[in-house]
Amino acid sequence: MLFNSPEFLYFFLPFTVAGWWGLNALQREQDAQRFEILCSIYFYGWWDTRYVPLLIGNAIGNFYLGQQIAKTRSRALLITGLTYNIGLLGYFKYADFWLENWNLATGSAYPMLQLVLPLGLSFFTFQVIAWLVDCYKGQVEDFSPGRFAFSISFFPHLIAGPILHYSDVMPQLRERVVFDARQFSQGLFLFAVGLFKKSVIADRIAEHVDPLFAADTVLSFIEAWVAAVGYGLQIYFDFSGYSDMALGIGLLFGIVLPPNFNSPYQAVSIADFWLRWHRTLSRFLRDYVYIPLGGNRHGFARGLLAAALTMVIGGFWHGAAWTFVLWGLLHGLFIGLHRLWTRTGRRLAEPVAMTVTFLAVSVAWVLFRADSVAQALSLWQGMLGLNGMAIPGLAAGLCQSCSQTPLITGIELIWGGILLTVCLTYANAQQAAQQLEPNLKNLAYFSTLLFTSIWLAGSHDSFIYWQF
Repeated sequence: MLFNSPEFLYFFLPFTVAGWWGLNALQREQDAQRFEILCSIYFYGWWDTRYVPLLIGNAIGNFYLGQQIAKTRSRALLITGLTYNIGLLGYFKYADFWLENWNLATGSAYPMLQLVLPLGLSFFTFQVIAWLVDCYKGQVEDFSPGRFAFSISFFPHLIAGPILHYSDVMPQLRERVVFDARQFSQGLFLFAVGLFKKSVIADRIAEHVDPLFAADTVLSFIEAWVAAVGYGLQIYFDFSGYSDMALGIGLLFGIVLPPNFNSPYQAVSIADFWLRWHRTLSRFLRDYVYIPLGGNRHGFARGLLAAALTMVIGGFWHGAAWTFVLWGLLHGLFIGLHRLWTRTGRRLAEPVAMTVTFLAVSVAWVLFRADSVAQALSLWQGMLGLNGMAIPGLAAGLCQSCSQTPLITGIELIWGGILLTVCLTYANAQQAAQQLEPNLKNLAYFSTLLFTSIWLAGSHDSFIYWQF
């Protein structure tokens, strides 16, 4: 069930919000939590009921395993839990990847398993890993099975994040949730803005970017750059739109989820970018991968290696393909170059630093989006001007100098420039929500935004990060 689907917008969301606040109004907080857990299971099962037992069994098993780890501080139990969860993700997500590469390397012909990745398993795995490690470190104090079940299954984050730490939600459930009109208004605003980002902006950008990545011919200089920057805009509006909707839904329930975006294209360095982009993933990679690898505690060179390995792991987490591995490696290289530059003591002017960072991120997005390394190399050749410098027509019709239809037009460039300017200069939705007051004017504003998004919505395409 997609956040931008009619069944979610018209039935599921209103029903769950009404049920939650109705039970809380009767001072039946425990029943309200159980109600939301059941609704979240239903939400997950809408995709495929076969994997509901896996979700429930994993949650129960990891909860009680974490409880035992906290009691015994057993390293063996921790390793067992980590091995199981990583192995489960590895089986569903990477089995065919390794089989395919083994066949290529050895000339074998092992058949592919053709496994379907359970929705949200990548995010779930990181959350339970954090839970088990924190239990081992003695950092967990709340072992309520109900609050844990609510935290791990709460449907706004269940499929594509934010990646929750147990301390993000469970402490909020200890206190009685009280309806707050301002918070509820902020939730409606974030949900409406997120839906607009996804349905009106991201999906429309995809209609122009997808043909560029699907083109049989090589792309010219401008076409290649439009493909790279266009995809960067598409994935930003798609994923930040989802995150805004998730945070907004959380606020409709009086639950504050951790923000996942903070104007990432306004970053002035690659390190700053990762403090702004998919922030809960960055937090996990820092706390549970980079620091355990040694972080920067063992010298500059070891720190560079730890950062590179962390980014490779982060890249591979996104998908079972060499393009994702190389995308992570490329970001690791960028972080290394940034640290080397920082050691010189020199500083770039902020506009220059922002431009350099954005260009580096755009170059890397090519690997993230490309179907193969060969396609990424071809696009990079185009971005270097090695495939020609064709100028797109200024009208959305046929090229003036040839009989072929151009892949992009000048009008598309103008709209892309406007969207890019918004990303680089304006405040984000979460910052705007902080200034929001519950009044009729604002209600009319985001109601208009919401219904415009529903009206202009296309085919209800899934969010990009749902595939991870």
